[in-house]
Amino acid sequence: MNVNEFRTEILEEIHLNATMNGTSPREEFLAVYTEALIDAEEFEDFEQIPYEGVGSQNRKIQIDGYSYNELDDCLDIAVCPFCDSTEAESLTATEADTWFRRARAFVENAQSGFLQKNAEESSPGYGLAVDIQNRYKNVTRFRFFIMTDMVMSNRIREIPATFIGQATAEYHIWDISRLQDLMSSKTGKEDITIDLKQFSDQGIPCLPAGETEEYTAYLCSIPGKILAELYNRYGGRLLEGNVRSFLSVKGKINKGIRNTILNEPSMFFAYNNGIAATAYHVEIEPGESASWITEITALQIVNGGQTTASLAAALTNDRSRANDLRDVYVPMKLSVVSPEKAMELIPNIARYANKQNKVSDADFFSNHAFHVRMEDLSRRTLAPAVKGNQFGTCWYYERTRGQYKQQQARMSTAEKKRFLARNPKPQMFTKTDLAKFYNTWRQLPWQVCAGAQKNFMRFAEWASIEWDRHESSFNEEFFKKVVGLDILYRSTDRIVKNAPWYEMGYKAQIITYAIAELFNLIEKEADRAFDFRTLWNRQEISHATELQLEELAEAMYNHLISPDRGVQNVTEWAKRETCWSKAKKLQLSLREDFKQELIEKMEQKNRESDARSIQKQLNQAGAMIKVAEYGSTAWKKVLAWGLDAKIFTPMEISLLKTAIAMESGKFPSERQCAKILQILEKARMESYPD
Repeated sequence: MNVNEFRTEILEEIHLNATMNGTSPREEFLAVYTEALIDAEEFEDFEQIPYEGVGSQNRKIQIDGYSYNELDDCLDIAVCPFCDSTEAESLTATEADTWFRRARAFVENAQSGFLQKNAEESSPGYGLAVDIQNRYKNVTRFRFFIMTDMVMSNRIREIPATFIGQATAEYHIWDISRLQDLMSSKTGKEDITIDLKQFSDQGIPCLPAGETEEYTAYLCSIPGKILAELYNRYGGRLLEGNVRSFLSVKGKINKGIRNTILNEPSMFFAYNNGIAATAYHVEIEPGESASWITEITALQIVNGGQTTASLAAALTNDRSRANDLRDVYVPMKLSVVSPEKAMELIPNIARYANKQNKVSDADFFSNHAFHVRMEDLSRRTLAPAVKGNQFGTCWYYERTRGQYKQQQARMSTAEKKRFLARNPKPQMFTKTDLAKFYNTWRQLPWQVCAGAQKNFMRFAEWASIEWDRHESSFNEEFFKKVVGLDILYRSTDRIVKNAPWYEMGYKAQIITYAIAELFNLIEKEADRAFDFRTLWNRQEISHATELQLEELAEAMYNHLISPDRGVQNVTEWAKRETCWSKAKKLQLSLREDFKQELIEKMEQKNRESDARSIQKQLNQAGAMIKVAEYGSTAWKKVLAWGLDAKIFTPMEISLLKTAIAMESGKFPSERQCAKILQILEKARMESYPD
């Protein structure tokens, strides 16, 4: 597919989304871009804030949104020149400079206070301007982004960084061809290729440590100064996703590491466990006593993020005391994997590298059993046929990034048509969507407003614990509740957009607060519960629910923009637990017609209990099928290997003999089958060659 065909496909998609969602094509285009860049870990999150105006000295101001990365102390400002023309237009260097000047003018006029004096206080632009003058006044870096459907002129080369006060200002252009490259990448990321000779004469010394079909291993000693400079240049993009999220939550400076850097730098190699990293490719040059890595592609630090961030902070903040880190060396284990294997191997490398660290508590990779079950339920649970349809449809859960599109990629036109009829695009949702829905139901709207990745981390912590405690609770009833919450979200989105009181901005915050308040008020009705089953059967909210959500959405909007709010920037105010605490104290009540649609709480508990029982039966039946499919001969081999390795207990030996007895017509019970599968997993963990 060439760039023009890709652009046409993107424009068709955004116009379809705009029609379905009641939004503008420009708004949907920016959403496509920012979602792709969030997935690629370029942004941690993104707030759409369209603002145009005139600043001091009649300078034109324009931005479309922003993102703040706390870990890197970096504020990203985006502007979106959207042409929506039949043929792709060219973005010249002069035009790019004009757009960057407009975005930069917003920052400079916010810093001077000009915007605060001239912008409407209720506008999102005003809130961001206040934060730039206060909360973000000491950021170390600004990054300005152009996101466009134009094609960048070949005459545009590297755009040199400048300064805004003491902060570095970088300039990045994302044109339609760069978006195509990103979306067609096997990993969903834009790979960074680092020329290490820019940081030292020879690069990084290394020794080969082994090679398999899946990866090549190296042991390295990386100078602390190089590691710090790499992090200061590329920031959190060098950290594997779960490691970065962990540091964002827990803080990036380790006092013990900093103490060694400042007081015993030469002992750093001995005291520190070092870092574990992955890459797709390295260039190596031979040396006298060791080889040297001179270039590295797609470097990802999967363990040792705190070490890396602490070194970078020491280099930036303690330059004179840290002596430029010249005596600091960091041990590094580097695994080079192919892009094809990266999606499978890198999360596992990160998981096991962090096995002894707290970060592993929040690891919730796409192959976790929770996600696998949600995917399975989404493929086999048919929603009722409604609105004249003659067939049911599925709510497609995208377990891995891009799965929905990838599944269609090799289909014929007829196959794709059937797939889309069964799995319509509006009924596709992702892991971060699920976390957003469920944490809203749990009445944690301030966490939802903190951003998709941070909210997902919080949800993962809860769900991983709950899975271990009550795995059978994640069943078909749970899945239908998630879909019901999705329907509530989409319905509230439509309600807010069409409300006469709504002005552009804060829609996402209004939605999560309104739905959370709905369930807060229902909770106060001691013996009542929301009827998710009826919502599932109808596949749309009732008129009474719509009227109820309209009232709550307006109340939450007024609460969020109230003059006596705790923080001037509404988006930041919504991220505070205090904001939710105050929302719950508002004198709000449920409509009588809505209350009539609630069900007895005991009925809901009975539904959930029945669903858990059914899930347990499915688990047991599945275990029996797996034991039978594995076969008596295979179980004999497991037993023989385990006896030789002396890893099985007498009880485990007895259970395996029960599995072997299948050949004589005796079949183990459901409970025995579950335990037999656990024995097989134990053998695999002890390196059984299955």
